[in-house]
Amino acid sequence: METMTATELIAAFQAGRIDFTGQELQGIKLRGAHLNGIILDGADLRDSDLSGSSLFKASLRGAMLNRAHLGILHDNDIDPNLDEIDMELGCVDLAQADLTGVFLNNAHLFRANLRGAILQNADLRGAVLRQADLSGADLTGANFSSADLTEAHLNLETLKTANTTNATLKDIQNV
Repeated sequence: METMTATELIAAFQAGRIDFTGQELQGIKLRGAHLNGIILDGADLRDSDLSGSSLFKASLRGAMLNRAHLGILHDNDIDPNLDEIDMELGCVDLAQADLTGVFLNNAHLFRANLRGAILQNADLRGAVLRQADLSGADLTGANFSSADLTEAHLNLETLKTANTTNATLKDIQNV
């Protein structure tokens, strides 16, 4: 399948196309895009930038999001030179998205909204989920090894069905 540019994808989506299953989108820049309900199952989104995008009720089953930027890229408490664009765009909205089996290893999901998302068997090894909202998310079989879940909002009971080997679980907000 041919690679699409951000402009082509957004134009097709606005024209009514919602299914981009298996699409080659590696490195695509979709900062602040409104793509609610989009279907990106099995899409290659490695190294993409979806910061501040709205993907409410989107389906990304089995998508490859390795090293993707899905949240604010810097922590203001750690880095006072926070990129103003990232501050303005905020984090990606993946509330109620189907992320079953998605590859998010080493992805940046700082402050991401994953409320009610389905993350069954998702690969989140080494992902940064600091202050992410995972309340109501299905984490069955998710792999959070070496992930940073500092100050994440989630039900601690749901982590019992996930792999948290070497994960940073500091100051988790149990909801």
